[in-house]
Amino acid sequence: MTWRDRTELALAGLAADRPARPMIFVALFALLMFLPGFFSLPPIDRDETRFAQASRQMAQSGDYIDIRLGEGTRYKKPVGIYWLQSAAVKLVGESHATEIWVYRLPSLAMAVAACLLTYLIALSLVGAQAALLAALLMAVCFVLGGEARLAKTDATLLATVLAAQLVLARLHMRGAEAVRGGWPWLFWGAMGASMLIKGPIGPMVVGLTVLALIVLRRGVRWLAPLRWGRGLLLFVAIVLPWYVAITVKSGDAFWAEALGRDLIGKIGEGQESHGAPPGAYALAVWLTFWPASILLPFGLWYGWSARREPAVLFCLAWILPSWLVFEITATKLIHYVMPTYPALAVLAAAGWLARPDGPLSRPYRLFLAAMLALALLLGAAPLIFSLQYGTGPSVLWALGIALSLAGIWSVWTAMRARARLRVVLGMGLLSLGLSVSLFGHLARFGHIWPSNALAGLYVQAAGMCEDPAYLSVGYGEPSLMLLSRKLPHFVGPEEAAGAVPDAGAGCALVFVEDRRRADFDIAVSRQGEVIGRVEGFGLGGADALGITAYLFR
Repeated sequence: MTWRDRTELALAGLAADRPARPMIFVALFALLMFLPGFFSLPPIDRDETRFAQASRQMAQSGDYIDIRLGEGTRYKKPVGIYWLQSAAVKLVGESHATEIWVYRLPSLAMAVAACLLTYLIALSLVGAQAALLAALLMAVCFVLGGEARLAKTDATLLATVLAAQLVLARLHMRGAEAVRGGWPWLFWGAMGASMLIKGPIGPMVVGLTVLALIVLRRGVRWLAPLRWGRGLLLFVAIVLPWYVAITVKSGDAFWAEALGRDLIGKIGEGQESHGAPPGAYALAVWLTFWPASILLPFGLWYGWSARREPAVLFCLAWILPSWLVFEITATKLIHYVMPTYPALAVLAAAGWLARPDGPLSRPYRLFLAAMLALALLLGAAPLIFSLQYGTGPSVLWALGIALSLAGIWSVWTAMRARARLRVVLGMGLLSLGLSVSLFGHLARFGHIWPSNALAGLYVQAAGMCEDPAYLSVGYGEPSLMLLSRKLPHFVGPEEAAGAVPDAGAGCALVFVEDRRRADFDIAVSRQGEVIGRVEGFGLGGADALGITAYLFR
């Protein structure tokens, strides 16, 4: 017996074991996929750093109602993610409050939880082997791996949606007996938590699934075990206190920002250059779900051929209504459809295991070759980017490419041998290779992280004079706030000039971006000492930057 056969048998035995062992394996596998770059990747502008800095200020102020960012407010999303990130700061310690990995901990934990919940949902729907395979497909999924490394809402949102969908799947497949005890409270608690994380998005996905199933099952009586009366009371008890408190504190400012400009605004027009026509997600899924998308054709085939089976009906009710809503929404970001990806993983896993006997078709072999070649294209992208700025390949990049090559060979041979479960280990190598070459390589490329160098200049200035005023003209990325012990003030040239003290009357550090330097030179009354200059590429604005640091004393 070859090692390949032994690997296949070991995975089959693991899948057949009691759920605890497969879940431990899924959790460890997911951590292996998500950890490369987690600690080393600098804060990424702009959304991640906005969430993290607002959470830092919440933890420092002790005000867990209002959401502040710098000297203003941050009302685009509800408070749930800020509570989780503030709790992470308290748990790890205030001395780490400027380190971005602290704020990423909730996303990492919830991404692992999403893989585990995918396993439990699939276990209710399609059996043990498909459940293990579906959970591992989620762990290798590119977009979930990205969200696991970002201090944002989306991995946590996914976990809350999956917790509710788990209860719904059990009820749909096995009836009232499967949701006795605390299961209804999990459903409503997850919906309440989801509402505090990202407003109505999570309840929308679950609610559309319920509505689709009502149509397919031609009735609502099967939903009675969810205890709607007491359940809704629990939902309101979770959600209402903070929403009332923030309304009292902010008046209509929260609702105008979160509901008016953020949610409704994204429906009507593509915000922040993120517009795309309907159908964009159907095209993008082959990349965003990669390398799990290698099995997606089998999922599409299975979804059609077994469309009358209860498990497939549940997945289709989960995917299709929400996907349609996301497609017609004007603003499109690659993670918006992620709450439907676990259902895609379930269909892909079940379809792969139920595939017809015989060799792979020629069209699929061509598709497979293209998807495997994508591993090398994606791995080459960070090197091409860094070469533009005079940086060569790193050891981590070479390691990532080596892992990708091993993954290509592993997936191809497993497919040719029609291995049932071993193929996902090859996908793990592909995912790991991309993570190492992309996140690991770019983390060491200082040119695209100007805030790191600027925060270092503040430390230098603080050693040259006591507690300098801290100003930035033309560069206002929130990563600078997060990385600095003192909060910088983002101001215009005239305001900065007015804050510069007279000689001998104190000191000030002023960062001036090149495009505002002429205005600043006109406005300021005396020349400052140049203590450093930073040139780089701002990810937040996607443009080249040149920033000069002036010390006035």
